[in-house]
Amino acid sequence: MMISTLNSILNIRVSSTTNRLIFYFKRTPIIGKRLDDSLYGNISFKRSLAIVVMIFSVIWGLLNKFLYIGALIYLPVFYYKKDLQVTEQLELFLYIFVLLSFVIAPISNSVILEAKRDKYICVKLLRISPTRYTQATLGFKFVHFFVYFLPAVIVFFSIFGASTGQAILFTLLMTAWRLIGEALTLWIFDKTDIILWKKYTLVWSAILAGTLAAYIPLAVGNPFAISRVIFNLPISFAILTLGVIAVFYIAKYPDYRRAVDAVTKIDEPLLDMGKMISTAKQAEVSIKESDSSSTYSAIDRYSDKTGYAYLNAIFFDRHRRFLIQPVIRRLYVIAVLTAAGFASMLIFPEASFTLASQLVDGLPILVFIMYFTSIGERVCKAMFYNCDISLLRYGFYRDQETILQNFKIRFMKIAGLNLIPSAAICIAVSALILFSGVHWPMMDAFSFLLSIIFLSLFFSVHHLFMYYIFQPYSTEFNMKNPFFRIVNGIVYGICIICFQFQSTPAYFAVVVLIATMVYITAALILVYKLSPRTFRIK
Repeated sequence: MMISTLNSILNIRVSSTTNRLIFYFKRTPIIGKRLDDSLYGNISFKRSLAIVVMIFSVIWGLLNKFLYIGALIYLPVFYYKKDLQVTEQLELFLYIFVLLSFVIAPISNSVILEAKRDKYICVKLLRISPTRYTQATLGFKFVHFFVYFLPAVIVFFSIFGASTGQAILFTLLMTAWRLIGEALTLWIFDKTDIILWKKYTLVWSAILAGTLAAYIPLAVGNPFAISRVIFNLPISFAILTLGVIAVFYIAKYPDYRRAVDAVTKIDEPLLDMGKMISTAKQAEVSIKESDSSSTYSAIDRYSDKTGYAYLNAIFFDRHRRFLIQPVIRRLYVIAVLTAAGFASMLIFPEASFTLASQLVDGLPILVFIMYFTSIGERVCKAMFYNCDISLLRYGFYRDQETILQNFKIRFMKIAGLNLIPSAAICIAVSALILFSGVHWPMMDAFSFLLSIIFLSLFFSVHHLFMYYIFQPYSTEFNMKNPFFRIVNGIVYGICIICFQFQSTPAYFAVVVLIATMVYITAALILVYKLSPRTFRIK
């Protein structure tokens, strides 16, 4: 019975995915012209596409585990503690792995009470038994969890000299622990009606505390010897036993109807969920009435501007609070981290000296930091919902010259906003290195700070270019274009790969400068050529 239920659920998922892929490919500039609506009813084509989708899902399932362990655990250990002995690196690797996957993940990634579209479709619309649905999807999820994690764990354990047996045991313990977390989440709901993932303050506090605890040893010293605990026979046996008990509790739980109803009430994608997402997205880009009224008193300030320069000046003035808030939040974070850095100099002088030395050589990781520092995506979203969504209905607004003119004006504004936290990072890093006593040659310092500025410009043009070429937003306040996510994911992956980039600061600055100039030039050309077709309402 469970196999039949799982087969039905997977067929629904695959069918939904293939339909979405056909929909998106039909809207691509070149391929879309060769596709017609008959593909939705072409069973043989959709079966072939479904096989491709399943193959890619398996490949991605394996790949994202390697990316997770490699980017979040292995690279920080290798990059910051490459001078340690292999056994010490293994201890640090295990410590971070346990904190992220045993402490943070069960809190932030519950399966039983998650709100999902296919849960609503299967249980509410197709009347699949909530018990069979939950048990089938949970069993499928954790079989995949073990199978997908195991190769990655074996590979990275072998790098640090750990045995395959230890890798298998660790993966079993991680799977059992996640099942214990699922059972505990279900038990808490059964006794209190509390859905843990909805307790945002608790969840994000736990995530923040766990993340800090995981990565602090990179800066202040050796971690707790976690292998003595995780590979201790009585403890391992206890975790596996509790995992088996959790499986029985989940299998025998009598009231999955109430558990599913509790999350599908707020997860009706055809009804309430669509409205909820629309409202949330609209609130995200909305402005206060006071901002709107204050614009009229500011119009005189822009009397010297005309055309689209005037339009954009009014837009940015009206949205100044909306745009400045994320900049201020980033400045707060930079200030707190800088204060923590100076405090560590007083409390842990040797560790702070090591940390400052790593900052000098830390240009590659700044690519990753600057990616998240940019506010370009937030600005583009506001530009669409509060300006372009109305003007794009007119042909003159999609004219090549108009698009290019607006692109240039907006790039200058976004770059100016992004330069504020970039300058703060430059000041903070310079101050920390200067007061730590680490030797920092003038040429290296200049190249380091210049790289931060160039990276700020790079990500400023990146988000704006993505907006004009893919225009991912729809009138329903959601994101329609999957290629936007794919390209962003590629850039994100490149940021991670940069961790391995080893060079002098001067050479790195030259590379970033060239990449930025090439990107800006290519963006101007491609936006001028392609945006009249791609920059539109969806």
